Amino acid sequence: MAEAAGFWYHTRVHFDHYDAQGRVYYAHYFRLLDQARCDYWEALRFSEDGVRQIENDTVIVHVEADYLGPAAFYDLLRIAVATARLGRSSLHLDYRVVNERSGQEIFTARMVMVQVDLATETSRPWSAPFREALIRYHGRQVMQL
Repeated sequence: MAEAAGFWYHTRVHFDHYDAQGRVYYAHYFRLLDQARCDYWEALRFSEDGVRQIENDTVIVHVEADYLGPAAFYDLLRIAVATARLGRSSLHLDYRVVNERSGQEIFTARMVMVQVDLATETSRPWSAPFREALIRYHGRQVMQL
């Protein structure tokens, strides 16, 4: 679902996501972000093979996150994914996780992905179709100046 903030992915907290304190264990948020990001690629109209290619040809070079509040077993979560900046070979993504039960934003993250040539392990530019898909979805403001 596209909104002004980007794409929203919906999921529930499963039993194996939380810890002895009855809250989602912090590391599970990163798995949820990965799931949301793959659905984001589909929202940008990439095929299953296209999603596989994007995820296979990129490395995550930076992640920072803020834990802002709890989520418990079977809470419904909304995860926003949006491109903040598109560089030559880098992509900056912003994530927001909202607990539907409380209405509270409970987790935010920023991630930088870089497309690489796996044979040489060097960065390579995004393809024109990839760039066009992001610009079509978010507008030209995502372009790095």
